[in-house]
Amino acid sequence: MEMTGFDDLIQYFEETGDNAQKVEAEALKAGGEIIADYQRKGVNRSTKDQPHIQDNIIVGRVYDGDEGSQLIVRPNGKVRWRAKFLEWGTSKMPPKPFIERSGDLGENEAYAAMLKKFEEVIDV
Repeated sequence: MEMTGFDDLIQYFEETGDNAQKVEAEALKAGGEIIADYQRKGVNRSTKDQPHIQDNIIVGRVYDGDEGSQLIVRPNGKVRWRAKFLEWGTSKMPPKPFIERSGDLGENEAYAAMLKKFEEVIDV
């Protein structure tokens, strides 16, 4: 990055900001995939002939929320109703929270994947 004046500096930061906004969704998806992998590892596969929670964990689309851009990583509609029983438990079964735990376990790795995506765009 070679600068000759203040105008060049402003232009550089504007271009960098535009590039960062473009890659934001990709970065969130990369972090979401890490969390999804931890969710898949955190839930057991049943022996029944039915859709398995492990096979139906999705990384949703990026949307604008109250706290900025975000996405949801969760079991899809086929198995979501069963995943709730595992996550929160029932009157006859204690909770086995694999969704919340995946965020705790994969948080640093997800941040690293997102940072890597941003660094690809911004000359660091």
